[in-house]
Amino acid sequence: MFRIATLTFYASFIYYGWLLFTVVFIRYPITPEHLYELTLATRDVNYVPFQTITNYLQGAYQVTLWDAWLNVFGNIVLFIPLGVYVHILVKRKRITALLVVATTCFIESMQYVLNIGATDIDDIILNFTGGMLGMYAVAISFRLIGMRRTFYLATLLSIAGHILFYINSFPLM
Repeated sequence: MFRIATLTFYASFIYYGWLLFTVVFIRYPITPEHLYELTLATRDVNYVPFQTITNYLQGAYQVTLWDAWLNVFGNIVLFIPLGVYVHILVKRKRITALLVVATTCFIESMQYVLNIGATDIDDIILNFTGGMLGMYAVAISFRLIGMRRTFYLATLLSIAGHILFYINSFPLM
């Protein structure tokens, strides 16, 4: 039973990595024309903490309130599983935190290099917050129900999350 759960856990982690990659990078068309346009476009970078979040929530951007909240909380929710997976694997808070911040900094750096989206310190803060929420959920679960049960619980919840994501990605007819 434990081997099946272990294989399922790793498969789920790989699938989460693919989902994260597609949400961050593949949402934009990849055509030769688009790649050429990217080389000509200016790059947006925000180094001021909480500026983008504040602008979203105050309505400074021309987006709906739903899109503003989705951007803020979506960045948090998207990285909760990373904190869960990494903390189950390494079981040390400092290493988990370092890997989460390194991952989000890598993503933001690649967004700058590829000129996809906007490179923003607020994204790093929100992504790190999500990763830490996941890490602390696992740490608390380790203490309350033990490592093995936490492992099984995380595996089951990740499968359920992947199924919900898959179902939600198709529009209802």
